Amino acid sequence: MLNRSLHEFYVTSPIREGILCWYPFTPNAKVLDLSGGILTDLYKTKRLNVSESPDNDGYDYVVALDIQDFSEEVIKSMRANLNRHGRLLLAYENPFALHFWAGARLSQQDLPYDTLFNRATVRLPGRADLQIRLKNNGFNGQKWYYPLTDHWFTQEVYSESQLPDEYFGQRFFPYINSDIYLQFDERPLYREIIRGGAFEFMCGAYLVEARVCSDDEACAVDYAAVTASREPARRFATTVRNDGTVYKIPLHSEARASALSIVKNHEELSSLGLNIIETRMEGDSIVMPRLSLPTLWDYWADKLSRGIFDENEMFLHFDRIRKEIYKASVNGKCFWELVPANCFFDAEKDEMIFFDQEYYWNNVSPDVAVARAIWALRYSPAFQAEPRSEKWFDVLFERYGLSERKEELNALADVRTLSEVFGAGEQSLKSTTDWSVRIIEKKSLDFNKNKELEQVIDALFRLKIQKPVIYGYGKRGQELKTFLEEYIYQDILVLDRKFEDYKTLDDIPENVFYDAVIVSVLQDGKEIADKLRRETNVPVYLLEELTTAVP
Repeated sequence: MLNRSLHEFYVTSPIREGILCWYPFTPNAKVLDLSGGILTDLYKTKRLNVSESPDNDGYDYVVALDIQDFSEEVIKSMRANLNRHGRLLLAYENPFALHFWAGARLSQQDLPYDTLFNRATVRLPGRADLQIRLKNNGFNGQKWYYPLTDHWFTQEVYSESQLPDEYFGQRFFPYINSDIYLQFDERPLYREIIRGGAFEFMCGAYLVEARVCSDDEACAVDYAAVTASREPARRFATTVRNDGTVYKIPLHSEARASALSIVKNHEELSSLGLNIIETRMEGDSIVMPRLSLPTLWDYWADKLSRGIFDENEMFLHFDRIRKEIYKASVNGKCFWELVPANCFFDAEKDEMIFFDQEYYWNNVSPDVAVARAIWALRYSPAFQAEPRSEKWFDVLFERYGLSERKEELNALADVRTLSEVFGAGEQSLKSTTDWSVRIIEKKSLDFNKNKELEQVIDALFRLKIQKPVIYGYGKRGQELKTFLEEYIYQDILVLDRKFEDYKTLDDIPENVFYDAVIVSVLQDGKEIADKLRRETNVPVYLLEELTTAVP
């Protein structure tokens, strides 16, 4: 379950719709929503007829996110609300998810590893268990999906028909839900879990489409990529389907114009002689063929993984990319998405096929796009782990006479990319992940011996305290300062009547930032806290208040 700050972000962010914004609901279908109204806006966009309490037995869909009861009685009741061609869409957290093995708790009331042994406050079923329960209660057809990172903040959706390969980390950046009990950063392990065949067992969450009639076709979508966190004009769901097509679906009214721009860009680039994937408009969506080819990114990563990487081959590939960038610039446009990640590669035919050419800048040197194509390798985990990468960067910039302008071109590309593509939509996820990593990296003490101080860190995180001041430098104050500086903060300020530097709040320089005061003194602590509250506008907490704070 989400911590408080992430939950607040979740209920107000369009990212929450990622779990089903890609799903091809039947138009005007009747839906029974058992998810507390979290997807109301999505239902309106898809023009569905929605009820939040059952009023008949003929629903086309029942949608259930994060239900608390997975008993056969509840599953049977959901089946009873569907018509004979109805479908249940059920999403929930996987009890065997990798983050639970890392020590994360399902809730503040649970202990680490409770979900693994079915001891958590909510008894989450494993995939194999729920498959049986669904079949026993009238759901004869099932298609299982695996939303990443999970069903709350979904960026990609894989399925049993299309599982991720070991290079999926080049496009997917998982977040970590903060928990003081986390023992390690789970993200580097995804690759080995996939290679070892354990992804379906240890993925973050499940979404199952359970069909009443087994003869009905399962959902045609095998994979979806969702960019709901971007600015409205850049929000899309790209779905890969089992009929050989790919649909790029606008998720916001402003994105419809962007879809038309992509098709027009492709037509222009094709007329200039670039090899661009064929696209057409169908309604508001872009339709293109499904190609079973790796991107150049994945092609190179695979060769690195197998120890057969040829740097000269990569340099020749970049020569061809640079040639295409310059060819595309004849009309004064810099198409800066002509990069390895947006280029399929057919090794047998030695053919590059570009796709998703959404962006260009007018009157900008094509060298910006060349630099961006080179710097894009930094975002590939395969190249991040490769010691020779920096040498390759230098060789490529020198090869194209860009060495002296390297930093300038990179800065320009980064600024324009951030301003035109990405908004602040994922900042809360990044902040939570950064916080979690800081805790994990500094974990060297025995948490079982520091239960009170663990709770302080937990409370400070929930309260979003960035820089506290400690009042009182006795034994408790010293232990608190040592612990906080070991795990979270740097250079905690201390106020103490016997302390040489700061005795009162007035002694703290005006340019020194702090956003809370923690009173560690036992004797007269309440009176001291009350006095400090009259002297400052920042929150003042007794140490005891932080160790007994309600989650």
